[in-house]
Amino acid sequence: MKAKLLVAAAVLAAMSAGCSRHAGWSVDGTVESLAKGDKIALEAFNNGIWYVVDSIDVNDKGYFSYQSPEPAKYPEIMRLTLPSGGSVHFPVDSVDDITVRATAAGFAHDAVLSGTPEAVRMRQVDSIIVEAQARLGNQAVLTDRDTKRALSQYILGDSSTVIAYYVLNKSVAGKPLFNPSESFDNRIYGAVAQNYENYRPEDPRGAVIRKYYFEGRKALGLLPEPEATTTLEVPVSGLIDITRYDNKGVSHSLADVASKKGVTLLSFTSYGADFSPAYNVILNDLYTKYRSNGLEIYQLSVDSDEGLWKQSAVNLPWITVWNSTTDGPSVLYSYNVSSLPLTYIIGRDGEIGARVEDPTKLESELKKFL
Repeated sequence: MKAKLLVAAAVLAAMSAGCSRHAGWSVDGTVESLAKGDKIALEAFNNGIWYVVDSIDVNDKGYFSYQSPEPAKYPEIMRLTLPSGGSVHFPVDSVDDITVRATAAGFAHDAVLSGTPEAVRMRQVDSIIVEAQARLGNQAVLTDRDTKRALSQYILGDSSTVIAYYVLNKSVAGKPLFNPSESFDNRIYGAVAQNYENYRPEDPRGAVIRKYYFEGRKALGLLPEPEATTTLEVPVSGLIDITRYDNKGVSHSLADVASKKGVTLLSFTSYGADFSPAYNVILNDLYTKYRSNGLEIYQLSVDSDEGLWKQSAVNLPWITVWNSTTDGPSVLYSYNVSSLPLTYIIGRDGEIGARVEDPTKLESELKKFL
């Protein structure tokens, strides 16, 4: 009897293994009018920055699929973009499976999403905005209370935070749909910040939302409570290690570099961006001037094109590493990278001492640590 039970257990285990879920989330679907050889760009979002994760092939029936190698650590916002233009946004969390049905001509507006309640709601949010734009025009949407009230229902009812984060990052005609410096919108930011605190306290995007909330309160003349000021700024001390490979295949640890008692510039950049040449000229001038004073530069590129990164990195004298698409955006979240280029100054004590978003102010800040 015992032997039979062991055999049964083994069979069940084998069946379970054969039917086990995949490692990460997935997205698939069909886009009518696309043909074999066409590609769809899969992109991820991080505080205002869209970056390419992968290029997905389409078969002769317009079908495509993508499988993430690992679960999403936090709820993420992704989008699919056609070369001809138009994007479909969708959320993923953990091991979600999302399905998209669309036509190439109406890709941005007519796509149908399924798989999770959040995916359906995100599509409903987009529909509300598109309808308001068509009815009122772009400028009027920004101040239309009815549109904002409709969207706020999706925000306030979103315990996952991903829909709320998506809406707060939406822009119309280049301007934010929800502005934390306006009274009604600021209250929405405050509610979202509270939701992050309640439901996703470990998600680094909560700190970003709180930051905008308190900055908006200041702009409105409402000083934050004393106890709340401690969460206004994302901490700049407390080094988080980054270990990546350079163009020669050598691994470099930021913590190791910063432990050598010199001053380190942690540079986040994209070599394919328009600002890159001018930014690297500034870094090169500083490196030439202060290398003898113990200055080191640890530069992390987020380019989606590995070839472009290698071609650019080979000509630079400092440490240049690449954050590949498989590395994901976690390091960008950890360092609150909301725009590029961004530079952190790490002092001789190995702690982050300053965050510099304007490269023209980098030297004056760096001198404080040399």
